[in-house]
This record gives sequence, C-alpha cells and structure tokens, in this order.
Amino acid sequence: MEILVVGLNHKTAPVEVRERLSIPSHKTGEFLRTMGERGIFNERLLLSTCNRTEIYGVEKQANGAIDAAKRFLSEYGRLDLKTLEDKLYVLRQPHSVEHLFSVASGLDSMVVGETEITGQVKDAYLFAQKNQQTGKVLNALFQRSLRVAKNLRTHTGIGAKKVSVASVAVELAEKIFGKLEKTKVLVIGTGQMSTQVVKAMVARGAQPLIVSSRHFDRARELAAELGGEAVLYAHYEHRMKDVDIIIAATEAPRLIIHEDQARRWMRERHEKPLFMIDIAVPRNIDTAVEKLDNVYLYNIDDLSGITEKNLAFRESQIENCFDLVKAQTGHYMNWLCKEFGA
Repeated sequence: MEILVVGLNHKTAPVEVRERLSIPSHKTGEFLRTMGERGIFNERLLLSTCNRTEIYGVEKQANGAIDAAKRFLSEYGRLDLKTLEDKLYVLRQPHSVEHLFSVASGLDSMVVGETEITGQVKDAYLFAQKNQQTGKVLNALFQRSLRVAKNLRTHTGIGAKKVSVASVAVELAEKIFGKLEKTKVLVIGTGQMSTQVVKAMVARGAQPLIVSSRHFDRARELAAELGGEAVLYAHYEHRMKDVDIIIAATEAPRLIIHEDQARRWMRERHEKPLFMIDIAVPRNIDTAVEKLDNVYLYNIDDLSGITEKNLAFRESQIENCFDLVKAQTGHYMNWLCKEFGA
C-alpha cells in the first residue's frame, strides 16, 4: 500500500496544458466516480486549481495505478499521452506526503505563503470524503496537512507581510485611516489593477465611488458590482470633499492630477488626510503633491518595492518551513508504518 501523487502545476506545464486539465468543481464528483469505476486507486482525491491538477491516491499495485491515472488524465484532457507525460510528475511516499504538506502550506504556490490554497486543499478533502472516495489513509493525511499548514503559520513568518499590490495598498490605507469602514474610495480608470485594489479596499469596509475617463459603461458595471456609484469623469472633482482615497489608473499619456488641483482640494477638505495611489504607467499624478500636508502619494514602483521586500522576507522563512514539513512527514510515515506496516 502506497500514497501516490500524479499531477502537473505551474512549474511543469504551460497554461494551455493546465487549462485542458482544469476540472471545475461541478465535474469533480463525476471525475472521481469514473476513476473508481475503472479501479484507479483504492482511495482517491482530486485537487484542481488554476495552477495545478493533482490526483492523490492509495494503491498496493503502484506502477499499474500510476499508468492508469496518466491514461485517464490524457483521455480527459484530450492530450497525447507521450506529450502529457513530459509535463506530469509522479511522487511516491514519503515524497508524496511531503509534497502535500508543502502544497497545503503555500510553499509550492506561485506566491510563496499564500493562504487560498489551504482552503482549496480543505475543500478538496471534504468533497472526496463526503463522496466516500477517501479512506483511513487519505483522511489522516489530509487532516494532518491542514494542521501542518496552521502550524507553519503559527511558528514561522511564511504568511507574514502582504505580497500583492492590492493588499499592500490596503495595509497602507489602514495605517493612515485605521479602519476603512468610513472611508470613500474614488477610482479613476477601471483596469484590472485598479479593480483589484478597489475590491480589496471594499472587502475591508471602504465605500466605492467609481469614475472612468473613457469607459463609463464599465464604471457603472463595477459600481453596481461593488455597491458604489459611477460618476462622469468631468464631474468627479465636485465630489472631492467626501473622498479619502484616490486610485488613479488611466491610460492617459500625461498627468491628470496636478499639484494646484490637489492643493485646492485640500483647502476644500479642510486638510483632511488624502491617500493617493498612482498605478498608471505613465504616471497620472504629479509627484509634487507629496509636498502637501496630509497628502500621501504612492506609485506602482513604491507598492511593488514593498511587495518585493515582503516576499523576500517570506522566502527567508522557507528553509525553516521545509524543516518543519520534513519533521511532520516523518511523524506521518511513522503512523502509517504502525497502522499498515507501510
């Protein structure tokens, strides 16, 4: 009896291959049932995210089961088996156990230490367990993986410090205003980055006021999605008394906010703090506004610089994390040996 992993991820396969093997949640049950009907693994679990598709299985006849799993993935994704095999990895215990502990803890993610994967691992386990696809081995393995992930976040800095532009922007805003519940966010431009930032702000309680210079229909859509208000670009300055945070991210090849404008706004606001985020390239906001009292300006390089420093800190924790993962792998393998003589 052996624990096996057959899969691919962002390190081994390009997106055009990963998307062919991305199994949506509503098809997971059918995927696992078909594997069961074909006798692929005695216990089985599917973990499918945008960056990885992995089958975890328990089997006595490992080699035959591995070949069957490869063929099944090839058939599902309509991919040539020989081509697919170059993108797949096969892990046998204890490496399969160590791999899962690393995945659940965010050590194998594109962004080191990200927390979303822990929830995805938990959901994958609960689904397989509810549908009677797992047994004593995988139940114990995945339960332990979630404890390992929690343990790493408690005893290392792997989850410390924000590592996305949006989360760094929120953290800076909270340093200025404290809680964001009473703040009003003005967005000039509705591109991907500005949308991510304003959504992160709203998730922390801010109130969105959406403005677009060229795509007012998109502004209305985003405002409706976030419970905000779309305002014509020509009229946004009339609302500056109420705004606390400005996110500028237009495609304009010139400055759209100048020092004299900001100075006038601050007088009208009675010098109430104003946090300005310039995500645009070329920049939208005159750097001279930084000289004004109670005006805080950060551009995309400022935010990216903070994220790089924070990511470097997380990466400095990796060695300690892997030491803990190896120790937990040893504990699980000892349990497995006692229970099954594996």
